Amino acid sequence: MIITKQIDLQYSIKQHLAEKTGYKVVWIYDGVTLPETRPFITIEQMQDNTSMLAKLRETVRTIYHFQVGVYANSATERAAIQETVRRIFLFDRFQLIDANDPSKELGLFCVDMTAETPISAEDLSDKTSYHRVFFDIEVDSTYQAY
Repeated sequence: MIITKQIDLQYSIKQHLAEKTGYKVVWIYDGVTLPETRPFITIEQMQDNTSMLAKLRETVRTIYHFQVGVYANSATERAAIQETVRRIFLFDRFQLIDANDPSKELGLFCVDMTAETPISAEDLSDKTSYHRVFFDIEVDSTYQAY
């Protein structure tokens, strides 16, 4: 049984998006600076949910949540990249890669896209917030006690 770790999932999604789209994918963390050159994609960890599926904690389910952002130069470019990313989330199988040893492939997984939200700029002077769309995705993992 493969024990899925959040960091491996996030790294794997980042690598897959970069490979499939050809765009820079930025891992969002405290203090990160977004690139000035567009288009680019971001990936950010969101709240994970864990629940017990069997008594005595024999089976546990964790749903890992991520938000993926697309930052484009125009509405037309955003729409084109949005469609590409949507199809990746709907149809692709992702290679699970060990983030600490990227040469180590651990298996395959799929993501579930739960929302797709275009966001308008709140402050017109902030050019970084123009032409954005965000995808909420999740990866469902079930673990059994050893």
